[in-house]
Amino acid sequence: MNNQNIDLKQYVEQMSLLLNLQIKDEYRNEVIVNFEKLQSIAQIVNNFPLPEEIEIVPIFEP
Repeated sequence: MNNQNIDLKQYVEQMSLLLNLQIKDEYRNEVIVNFEKLQSIAQIVNNFPLPEEIEIVPIFEP
């Protein structure tokens, strides 16, 4: 996946409309901050290099 700049404020607004999820104005900024944190964590995971020899496992068993 390419690195894309996403306007998280607009994303939160659009997804709340799509999901019919009412976000109170006093919580909206914190929701956006949490998405910013999630985005930075996802970048770490997505940028982690995996060797070619790794096989996909359909079921995780610890």
